[in-house]
Amino acid sequence: MLKVRSSFSQHELFENCSRLWFYNYVLGIRPDSDMSYANAGNAIHECLELHYKNDISINDVKTAFKIKWKQKGLENGILKDKQDAYWLMIVEGINKDLVITDTEMELSFPDCKGYLDVVNTNNDKIFDWKSSTRGPWNEKSYKKQMLLYSWLYFRKFNKLPSECIVYYLKYTGTKGEIRFTPEMEEVLEIETWYYDILKQMITLRETKILPEKVEECYMFCPDALKETCMNNMQGEIDIKIIILGNFIKVFGPITPMLHYGIQKKFSYVLKDSFFILKKMQEKENAIAKNAGRAPRHITFDGTIHYWNVNKQLLPIGFMKEFIVTLNDYAEHKKLNLKLDIDDRRKEYKPTLTMPDLFKNGVVLRDYQLDAVSAFLKEKLAILEIGTGGGKSEIAIEIIRRLRCRTIFIVDKISLLTQTKKRIENALGIEVGTIGAGENSVKEITVATIQTLNKNLPKYSAYLQTIPFAVFDECHHTSSASYTKIANYLGNTRYRLGLSATAWRDDGNDMAINSIVGYKCFDLSAKTLIEKGWLVDPTIKFLKVGLEKNEIKQLEQQTKEGLINETENYADYYKTFISENVKRNELIKKYVKKYKDKKIIILTKLVDHGKLLAEMTGGTHLYGETLKKNREEMMQKLKDGKINVLVSTISCISEGVDIPHLDIIINAAANRGDVKSIQVLGRVLRKKTGKISATYIDFVDQTRFFERASRARIKIFRKENYSVLII
Repeated sequence: MLKVRSSFSQHELFENCSRLWFYNYVLGIRPDSDMSYANAGNAIHECLELHYKNDISINDVKTAFKIKWKQKGLENGILKDKQDAYWLMIVEGINKDLVITDTEMELSFPDCKGYLDVVNTNNDKIFDWKSSTRGPWNEKSYKKQMLLYSWLYFRKFNKLPSECIVYYLKYTGTKGEIRFTPEMEEVLEIETWYYDILKQMITLRETKILPEKVEECYMFCPDALKETCMNNMQGEIDIKIIILGNFIKVFGPITPMLHYGIQKKFSYVLKDSFFILKKMQEKENAIAKNAGRAPRHITFDGTIHYWNVNKQLLPIGFMKEFIVTLNDYAEHKKLNLKLDIDDRRKEYKPTLTMPDLFKNGVVLRDYQLDAVSAFLKEKLAILEIGTGGGKSEIAIEIIRRLRCRTIFIVDKISLLTQTKKRIENALGIEVGTIGAGENSVKEITVATIQTLNKNLPKYSAYLQTIPFAVFDECHHTSSASYTKIANYLGNTRYRLGLSATAWRDDGNDMAINSIVGYKCFDLSAKTLIEKGWLVDPTIKFLKVGLEKNEIKQLEQQTKEGLINETENYADYYKTFISENVKRNELIKKYVKKYKDKKIIILTKLVDHGKLLAEMTGGTHLYGETLKKNREEMMQKLKDGKINVLVSTISCISEGVDIPHLDIIINAAANRGDVKSIQVLGRVLRKKTGKISATYIDFVDQTRFFERASRARIKIFRKENYSVLII
């Protein structure tokens, strides 16, 4: 029989992927790979050995480290910006101030070899340095390694180490240590483990039979060998997907070509990446200045990646398109895709009693029923339906059909009470609320995203019990708060995203998809108008009419008193929008012209709203207006007791149900296509006796606002609305 000597690293490789071990140690196939992390780790070990073995000063160690960093080619590699971080690990190792008798002690036997980083044979303590991030994925491995070294130590000295210590040099304190006293029973188990694997190695060396591929592709497998592994698959690619809460984990051979396709498909470049990088560098410069050191050069290409190549994970919202990618790859490679999906979420059970029809007499329209069917088929998807198209009724019908515990997530208090009331009226059941000072969890619960986030420890167990989650105004789900909540919704088998505009002005659409999937139904407000479900609006943009000399004079006044006469957006907004006399007088004129109509005027600033309310005799609603007072104002507008309501755009643009509204005057000069479509949608709803809907906006002047005006006109025309410039 062949005599084979192995090591812990060889055994661990064999245990993770015997096929990769076979390529490396039997066939001698070892393609080039980036050794940066290994070389950086070696630099740490060598410098700590210099300090502990030769007792040289920390300054001399630093000089040696810089030389080694350069010699190992790390200056220009993937770790070029990490030199300071690795030096701090050496400092952490020196600060341990260990009492030792030897470093890099060789424990060599005919069947096994190992090296102890640091040893004190006087008290039989053995130590190991680690430069990796601590996590459950390596704690088990490192303890196993130390037990193997304990076995070798026993063979050499006929006694077990008194203590084994692993130091994670990235950390200080107890987080940076694994300490344990090896027991003989554990050591004997490691001995058995070692010889069992050694026998398998010997057999493979003798037979030269290629081992079966492992279920999960080993994360450290070089790309070139992944291709070799694929070429031995004889016409089949075997992929297993396990659904783990908010993520899918992929098992199987992800070749370089497949990895490239996945990485490219599930990543995007941030729209403002240049400015983000600039801010990151400015922050680093400030930190470095305060610390009295040279600033690091920040490298950031602005790309957001969702595919975790090391753990082979993707957010669950991408599952459908991921399977499309697998099929495309298999077709390209002429392979038969064998796909196994293992869903580890709790089984969904319809347990609630629901009425056969809506209790309030509402009958769903044909397109609403089509939307319900489209979602139930997909289970995780977005319904994009124009404002006034009855998205809430569609969601309630899905709740009625699923008959399971549901959370309906909103982002405004007004939506909380409005949605609760709608569900209760339609289904005749009591609905719970989380938000606005209330904490009443029921089988159907409406919750604000803000309250959930502030109290996650309190609601974490509850969130794990929910099979169906609705994300209202889902274009907001790109924010970190929604991602955090999604991670707790580990057992949602159904996720519904609702929006009239399921996209983002900032380009972060993929962040929405990661949580609620992709659109399965799309019906624009324009189509709803054509079918007679919404009112066809008259859209007017009014020219403010400032002369060139007036614009120049106002610009000069805005910059007066400034050292560099810097153009400041806030100052320009005050001069050309909120305190623009001609503009505000135009608003007053149109309010007077339509004095018998129900009008809402939208502003960006509270002070602007206060001014316009005084000029028009309107009622002022803004962020600090109490919930009770808001409801009273809306009811008075509905009943005709007030005709003009002035509100900040953030309070009205989304989710407010005001079908009796005749006119919206958008005085906010807002940027953003999504906001513009949402604002227009407020006035489109049909109501008995309502025969027209008017949207009034402005063609503003000077550079900050002219572009925003053109953008609003452009998005309306893109949505096939007629726009009048007056």
